Amino acid sequence: MAMPTVNLPYPQTSQQLQTPYEACLYGSVTGSDEFRSVFDRLTLRTENGSSHLHVREMIFQAQLPSASATNFNAYSAAMTGDGNTPTLVCRQDLLDDKKSWIISTRGRPEPPRLHPIAIVRPAMHARANGDIHGFASTLGFVFQSETYKRGFTFGKGMVTINVYQLDVHTTETDSWEKAPEEATWYIEAKTPPTTVGIPQSVEALVEIRDLLKGLVDLNRDNIVSHT
Repeated sequence: MAMPTVNLPYPQTSQQLQTPYEACLYGSVTGSDEFRSVFDRLTLRTENGSSHLHVREMIFQAQLPSASATNFNAYSAAMTGDGNTPTLVCRQDLLDDKKSWIISTRGRPEPPRLHPIAIVRPAMHARANGDIHGFASTLGFVFQSETYKRGFTFGKGMVTINVYQLDVHTTETDSWEKAPEEATWYIEAKTPPTTVGIPQSVEALVEIRDLLKGLVDLNRDNIVSHT
């Protein structure tokens, strides 16, 4: 299979590079009534209502550096600012006819003493098409896990809010099935990566946290790993 064509949205030279950061808050509710309360409030208080969400997400973790990964790891070290190669998250929109991928590199979150309210971490996103497994392997990453997320997406200002369940894998048919509505619903509020304006990103998340107060406690704890 052909290697993916990747379009990087950020400069690739160390002289030009600035570290982009994203900010995130997470929460969860269980039960159809609790979900409906969250869904209704977001529908009424966000922009343009909801849109359907169904994505496949694959997580890759860094292995020992290899010659083929040297350039990428050097760029990643500059991106994270601490020499750590970030996690590689590959996300495919299953509702998009093109079935293209969004590749995200995510570095270690800033310590809570610096950002006690929200997760703030280095991040970079790019679009890609092709053999994602081969692409990740060439960069020195190994496959770790795969999930399918199904639910709804909302937007308010710079914040994207995903409310979703995890599809259930059926061993007998080796397929992924929709979770029952009574299963846990996960809430993820996230701002796009930015090289400036991190305080504004956190403030925007606080607005969403306050909007959902009494229904769900949005905080730094991400119980769905690496999302």
